[in-house]
Amino acid sequence: MLKLARVCTVYGRRSLLAASHGSLELESQAWPTPTLLGALALGIRGIKKSAQQVRAGDLVQREGRPYRVSRFHWMHGQARAAGFVTLDLVDLATGARTSEKFRLEDQVELADVESKDMQVLYQDDDGNVHVMDGTTYEQAVLSPDLFGEGRKWLGTPELTVSVSYFEGEPVAAKLPYKIPVEVLDAPTAVVKEDGTSSRHVVVEGGISVVAPSFVRKGDVIVVRTEDGTYMTKG
Repeated sequence: MLKLARVCTVYGRRSLLAASHGSLELESQAWPTPTLLGALALGIRGIKKSAQQVRAGDLVQREGRPYRVSRFHWMHGQARAAGFVTLDLVDLATGARTSEKFRLEDQVELADVESKDMQVLYQDDDGNVHVMDGTTYEQAVLSPDLFGEGRKWLGTPELTVSVSYFEGEPVAAKLPYKIPVEVLDAPTAVVKEDGTSSRHVVVEGGISVVAPSFVRKGDVIVVRTEDGTYMTKG
């Protein structure tokens, strides 16, 4: 029995498209939109939505490349002008940033990106990151550039990351929002002018984190991977 499943994001909703025995079934949180129905008729290709419906966090495709929308800005037109929107875009493959302006009625194609949760195994001598799918046990080798600033946390034990694939190729890898790490060293706390104190502790991976003075060597703390901010004790 042939089964095909793809997850598509349409108007901010996740819809599961499944084909079985040559028939197509749709399971969704909402009744399928005209855009989605049109895409089904075309073989689930080129799903689009109008520029005014795009929001930050959406994954779009421009000239065959996948981008993440980092910012949406709507400019009202003057007099009878309809206005326009500006999308700030981040290239998922290179991290390069750009901006594009659209009319409200312009159609923007959504990127067909598949995401997988992968366990980080190790980094080799060249810095490449070896990961494994915990379900299929399939392994892959990723460039550290896919992790952006998050690469410094790759030495954290039992780390699971989300890897995004576009047309079968990995284009981005994202760490969890927060992770627990062990404190390896906790130097003397520094007292500030307002009477509060903190210390620069060293955690797994040799990373320095500013933590409250009560944090000690051997403690487990939770940090935000985006900027290395201390959140709480683990």
